[in-house]
Amino acid sequence: MRRLLLGVVVFIVAGIVLSVVFRDSQGYVLISFNGWQIQTSVLFAVAGVLLSVWLIAVAWKILTAILFAPTTIRRFRARRRAKKARRSWHEGLAYYAEAHWARAETELEDHAEAHEAPGLHHLFAARAAHHQNKPDARDNYLSAAGQDETLSDLAVDMTRAELQIAAGEHEAAHETLARLRTTAPRHPWVLRLYAEHALATERYDVLAQLLPDLTKVGTVSQTRLTTMREAAAVHALAQPNDTGALSTAWRNLSKTDRSNPKIAAYYARCLSALGEEDEAANVIRTTLKKTYDRDMVMIFGRLAPRDDNSQLADVEAWIEKHGEQPELMLVAGRLCLARKLWGRARHYLDSEAAARVGPQAALELGRLQERLDDADGARKSYRRGLEKAVYVT
Repeated sequence: MRRLLLGVVVFIVAGIVLSVVFRDSQGYVLISFNGWQIQTSVLFAVAGVLLSVWLIAVAWKILTAILFAPTTIRRFRARRRAKKARRSWHEGLAYYAEAHWARAETELEDHAEAHEAPGLHHLFAARAAHHQNKPDARDNYLSAAGQDETLSDLAVDMTRAELQIAAGEHEAAHETLARLRTTAPRHPWVLRLYAEHALATERYDVLAQLLPDLTKVGTVSQTRLTTMREAAAVHALAQPNDTGALSTAWRNLSKTDRSNPKIAAYYARCLSALGEEDEAANVIRTTLKKTYDRDMVMIFGRLAPRDDNSQLADVEAWIEKHGEQPELMLVAGRLCLARKLWGRARHYLDSEAAARVGPQAALELGRLQERLDDADGARKSYRRGLEKAVYVT
């Protein structure tokens, strides 16, 4: 339509220009052919030529349209289908964003095959089906997406893994994630998704294998990464049943893990459980030289190394270095009580700092007072400890 209007405008303008040019000198054109002569003005001849050219062009267009009608019709239908597919894609995404899952699924699948990227339609239709708790439809859409050559296996499997995890299908998700690990071994999101799933399902061996690469890509916060490292390390230390295997597991940990107070504290507890009290004490001493940790102090106070005098001296040295921390005062009091150092025990246990630990200090002070035949003081200490234990103020 636009071309037709443009042609009419061009003819009108050309006619006006020619009429002005040939207004005073029209001239003539003489055509002689086989005894016939045709004479006309130049203006009329030019108009006749232009009209003839236009008629020939129109006739040619009509002829080609008739000859190539099937191809033209196919192209027209293809363009129409593609237009519907694009509209369906946009509407489907809009419904998905609005959480209208059923309408999104319908729109995304209605004209999926006519779109230039049908796999994307299938992927989002699978997500919409997942939100409707339709696992069979979800899997069918994912299979259809996997057959689209324009879509990578990585995109399909990542979507599959996310939906399987969300649906609680942990075994299937583990298989998909293992396949993704092979397909894209250092993909940041694959590593994070696999590590989070391994942690949630307590597959600590898998988690330990992922941690080196996960640390390099930097897609997990330092806090979360530390949690993962602690879980994997604790699992590794919990497996051995003898001192030799436990020591090997400890040496196999990274230097970062061995300097982590929580991991070192767990290792010390494992050593203590196997009767290696001296080695456990040495681990705690080494760790506390670098980082002060309350839990390690409490564990240290429950150990029974052969050199018990050194144990008390260490705690008192830590008090000098770190101040009267509640746990240090409590542990020092317990050690003095065990060694019958009544005066020093009272000094530590009856301090304001030890009282902040909770009922434990009151309990130990009561025991000390019983040893000193101070029944009334012991009753008061036990009562105070009981009040703290049940949150009575």
